[in-house]
Amino acid sequence: MLTVHGFRSQFGEEWQCGAQLTRQRWPEGFACPRCAGPSRGYMAVRRVHECATCGYQCSVTAGTIFHKTRTPLPSWFWAIYRMSHDKKGISAVQLAKEIGVSYPTAWLMQHKIRKAMQDRDQGYTLNGLVEVDEGYVGGEEHGKTRKGRGAKSKSVVAVAVEHRGPGEPGRPPIPGFAALSVLPNAGSKSLDSFLKDKVRPGSHVLTDGWNGYWHVEQNGFAHTAIDLSKQDQPAHKLFPWVHITLSNLKRFLLGTHHTVENKHLKRYVAEFNYRLNRRTMEEDLLTRLLRASLATQTITYKQLIATPELT
Repeated sequence: MLTVHGFRSQFGEEWQCGAQLTRQRWPEGFACPRCAGPSRGYMAVRRVHECATCGYQCSVTAGTIFHKTRTPLPSWFWAIYRMSHDKKGISAVQLAKEIGVSYPTAWLMQHKIRKAMQDRDQGYTLNGLVEVDEGYVGGEEHGKTRKGRGAKSKSVVAVAVEHRGPGEPGRPPIPGFAALSVLPNAGSKSLDSFLKDKVRPGSHVLTDGWNGYWHVEQNGFAHTAIDLSKQDQPAHKLFPWVHITLSNLKRFLLGTHHTVENKHLKRYVAEFNYRLNRRTMEEDLLTRLLRASLATQTITYKQLIATPELT
């Protein structure tokens, strides 16, 4: 893990960050995004390559989350470093202080990075024995008399976690990768869609007795449903990793960000999920997220605030 001094020595200057982005985007040399042609030459004043085949001029940041940014690249690199390495994430308020930008700028930068995280994990699926459940994320509902699936004011988050093998005696199974998604509700249609998107066909799905999972087998999965009302053990013992994951997600949202609007929740969940699945990859987290950022189209402030409710 880089120290602050080590980070500044490697990425403290604009040219150092530009060189790193170039290595990650074009490891075998410039390839035109329009025709894949080679570079005729680099125009240092404008910081663009010109394609020798079609004449298209392209910077290393074009078509990425850094597209047309006015924020210095070292500030972007620091934001990416902090969001990839800190288990609790970093708030926009704190990031704004650390890199010397306004709160709206820091907030927008973070959402662009979250989009890169979300896009990178979009096609990944779980397999084998997969523990599945859903929980509710949101603030307190004043006067609420029901808990769990009856909490109407909260957003539904589905969680699936692979089992990689039995744990030590008295300990939960060894966890693998996890998948989390914000759903419109906890009905069978939403849960079916989540499983089809995030779990490979043929996997063995372990759920509780909620009727939203009633036709999991019809979708190509083996299925074991445990009726919690007939068990001596509590739910968090029978489904340890989905409960631990949901608990950590809630702690991340409440502890770091305090409140999150429903329409932006999917990206915060994606950020949490991205870090969770790379918890053993500390050595190259920055490089991985830089690559994801280069492979993702940017999103504007106007688009973010215009996004409709997602739950």
